[in-house]
Amino acid sequence: MSRQKDKKEILVFEIFAKIFTILGFVAVLMSLILSEAMPEKNWFIYGVIVFVVFFLISALLKSVVKNDKEIISVNEKLKSYDDVELYQAKYNSIDEIKSGLDKSSYELLSNGFYFKRIATQGICYYAKFIESEVFNDVIEKEVVRFRRFHRQGCEQISGILFFSLPKIEEEHKDYVKDLSKSFLVSEIIPTGKMKLSVIVVLLDQTTNEAFYFDVPSSKKTIIYTYSCLVLKKIFKK
Repeated sequence: MSRQKDKKEILVFEIFAKIFTILGFVAVLMSLILSEAMPEKNWFIYGVIVFVVFFLISALLKSVVKNDKEIISVNEKLKSYDDVELYQAKYNSIDEIKSGLDKSSYELLSNGFYFKRIATQGICYYAKFIESEVFNDVIEKEVVRFRRFHRQGCEQISGILFFSLPKIEEEHKDYVKDLSKSFLVSEIIPTGKMKLSVIVVLLDQTTNEAFYFDVPSSKKTIIYTYSCLVLKKIFKK
């Protein structure tokens, strides 16, 4: 396994890639000038050959550092969320939250999920309420179910899991934050057309407090932001 390159090494590769690209265009330009000066030789063909060779070298240099560049980008993105705390809000009852979904045009399906689709966005919204003392395993299973909800015309899925617990512990908050960070980071990684983002909202049955990882306005996100906007309407102060 090759050693991961740091930022300085990546920059050197990218600089040389640009240099070879520029040299390729220079070669074509020089071939045109030489063709004018010495028409007896086909300098343009030589210029095109040099351009192709230099272009391939440039592409090779970029490909060498592509994975390392993506890894650094992901790590920086994850780190940028470390100091962001979970958004905290109050709620009166589960029915109040469900009413908020109704006002946001969600429809209750027979499988227990709330659903709406906005065709112009090409996105499907889902939400579900869960009450269980088992936490991590249940969330992981529900995320898998979200992945199966790929409907025609919906290349993006933005989901919300309202998870009700007798008491919310720090470990629950940490898990929710880590899960949200992973979905946020996945938006910057090209993994095909199908995209999924799920927000877990912790509902404390004792204090009637809700916690979820909201997106700071400085962060550039798309799918995750859709559900955040829905939640802000539901938990508006």
